[in-house]
Amino acid sequence: MSGLDAKVFAETAERVVSWKHPLLISHTKPDGDALGSLTAMRAILRSLGADPVAILFDPVPNRYAVFDGYGPMQVLGRDIHESDLAGVDAVILLDTCTYSQVQPIADWLRGATQPKLAVDHHLTRDELADLYITDFRAAATCLILYEWARAVGWPIDHTVSEALFIGIAMDTGWFRHSNTDERAMSASAELMARGVRPHELFQGLFQRESPARIRLLGAALRSVKLLAQGRLAVMSLSLEDFAVLGATPADTEDILNEPMRIGSVAVSVMLVEQDNGQVRVSFRTKPPLEEGAPNIDAAAVAQAFGGGGHRRASAARIDGTLADARGAIIGHIERVLAELSIAD
Repeated sequence: MSGLDAKVFAETAERVVSWKHPLLISHTKPDGDALGSLTAMRAILRSLGADPVAILFDPVPNRYAVFDGYGPMQVLGRDIHESDLAGVDAVILLDTCTYSQVQPIADWLRGATQPKLAVDHHLTRDELADLYITDFRAAATCLILYEWARAVGWPIDHTVSEALFIGIAMDTGWFRHSNTDERAMSASAELMARGVRPHELFQGLFQRESPARIRLLGAALRSVKLLAQGRLAVMSLSLEDFAVLGATPADTEDILNEPMRIGSVAVSVMLVEQDNGQVRVSFRTKPPLEEGAPNIDAAAVAQAFGGGGHRRASAARIDGTLADARGAIIGHIERVLAELSIAD
């Protein structure tokens, strides 16, 4: 649903406060909005007297080490196991609404009889919950959480404020992307009034990179190929690249945005080989800079490969080799660009 109002917030909040031991989960490869949502929701529920269990499917990426200061989260398969989840009395999914993004626990989730709530801002959605607080117009799930907490009078302490700010800031590219609107800026200003110091968070997030991350950035940029008259930029990273450079998949965050600096580029693609026989493909598009330039829907491109996301940012996972995935992606996007040119 979209266009959330006070009644929706109040009715859902009444259900949530009745849960005493809920499970909180987000998507694999957690980003700032995922970690911010988990951290903020956990802190809110604790202040309301609940004992939530927040779990991750992957360790916290080095970039987001700031979240360690808010209390550790358990990683499924390392710190906690599926058998440990029998006692939870509800499930809250944050910043995702698809089984593909919670694959490590998807089968358990399908069979779970506990009530399920999804809080998300992505357009792509599976019917996996009983309750939904979703708004695809929101810049971030953390923005939805902030508006919800404020509407129903839930406590917003310093931890909650910082976590929500990080989620909003990161999903708007630190207020650079086209989803940066008055709503996101207003919420961010209110969070700053609660004591959030953006320059300190920025330093903790962006000025503590590892040498491996910088080496990986260099490798990704060396792999850039400009295709379709410079409108398509494609980068590829193999498992060997990560091994040689000492980097991890989490180190790829934001690298995809680098080719968008090129004026002619309408869509940027990054293919990252996975150790499970799949290739993770991420897409970024930008609004046309000049009349007649293509305006590509990243979510539609991702959906063609079983993925999804937003109009300007999306992702998919493809079975097969890096070379095969690259060929399929390039072929599809070149056809999309050709169709857009004909339509114009």
